[in-house]
Amino acid sequence: MEEISITQLATLWFVVLIFIQTGSGGGGGVQMAIGIVALLLMYILPAMIVLLTVLRLANN
Repeated sequence: MEEISITQLATLWFVVLIFIQTGSGGGGGVQMAIGIVALLLMYILPAMIVLLTVLRLANN
């Protein structure tokens, strides 16, 4: 499997943050489920970015 780029993770994190800020209320179950996934990603992605950065620095 190809390595995930830190830039791609940072871009995804910014997209998630924009979705959370601009998401309109209501919308039913599908939008609520997407919102929950977005909230989880909002906390998980920065940890992954830091972890990958530390691992790459340790390898060099």
